[in-house]
Amino acid sequence: MNTKIIDAHEHILLIKGIEESKNMILYSLKKYNIDYALISFDGTEYKDKEKRYDLVDSITGTNIALDFSKKNEDLIGILIWIRPHKEKDLPIKELENIIINNRKYIYGLKFHPYCSRLKVTSKLLVPYFELARKYDLPILVHTASDKYSSIKDLKKVALKYKDLTFIAAHLELISDNKEAIEILKEIDNIYGDTAWVDPKKYRLIKNKHLENKIMFGTDNPIDGKDTLNHPWYKKYLHRKFKINDEDYEKLMYLNAKKIYKIDLK
Repeated sequence: MNTKIIDAHEHILLIKGIEESKNMILYSLKKYNIDYALISFDGTEYKDKEKRYDLVDSITGTNIALDFSKKNEDLIGILIWIRPHKEKDLPIKELENIIINNRKYIYGLKFHPYCSRLKVTSKLLVPYFELARKYDLPILVHTASDKYSSIKDLKKVALKYKDLTFIAAHLELISDNKEAIEILKEIDNIYGDTAWVDPKKYRLIKNKHLENKIMFGTDNPIDGKDTLNHPWYKKYLHRKFKINDEDYEKLMYLNAKKIYKIDLK
C-alpha cells in the first residue's frame, strides 16, 4: 500500500537558522517521501536562556514562510504563528490582509503557549479566534505538561468556541498522553497530532474509536535535518506498528487533508 503522507506539524526554526531550516525541510521531505508539509515560522516571544537567536515579529515571519511556500507550493503550506503576548497591539487588519491576499497558501493558525508564556485561555487570543472563525482556519495549539500548555486549558477554549477547530499538538508533551486522548474523545472540535507521540499509543487511540481525530506530525526539523530518522517516526513512516490499511491512510494523509482542507492531488 502506497499512501500519500502529509506532515501537519513542521517549522522554520530560528534556532536552526532560517535558510538552514528551509534546506532541512526540503531535504527531509524528499528523503522520507513526504508529499506535503504544513509549516509555521518560529514565533517565539521570549528568548531561550542561552539567547541564541533574535526574535521575529509575526508579520515578518509569516511573509518569510509565505515566500517559502510560494516557491514550493506543491510541497508546502503554512500556518500563521501568532504572538498575542508581545504583539497585543498588532493591527489584526494587517494579518487579515495577508490572509485575504494569500489564502491558497494559508491553512491555519499556530499558537505556542509556552513560547508565549501565555495560556490559550487568555483574552489576548480572542481577536485571533475571531479571525480563525471568519476565514475557517483550524488552530494548532502546542500542548504539554507545563503551567502554560495544559490540554485542560485547550478543552476550556474548545467548549467556548465550539464552531472552531483545534489541533492538540503532541497530545500533551511529556505525559502518558492518556488525558489528551480522553479529551479528544470527549470534545468534538479537538483533534491531535503525533509530534513526539510514541506510535505504541495508537492502540489507545484505536480503542477509543478516534481514528478520524489524529494526524501525522513531527516537529521537523527540531532535531536537525534527520529529525524524521527518529525511531518513532521511522515506525510511523514504515508502518512498523499495528494498524490496518484504512486507519493508516487516515493517520498519515486523509485526516490532515480533511481537517486543514488541503487540495492535494
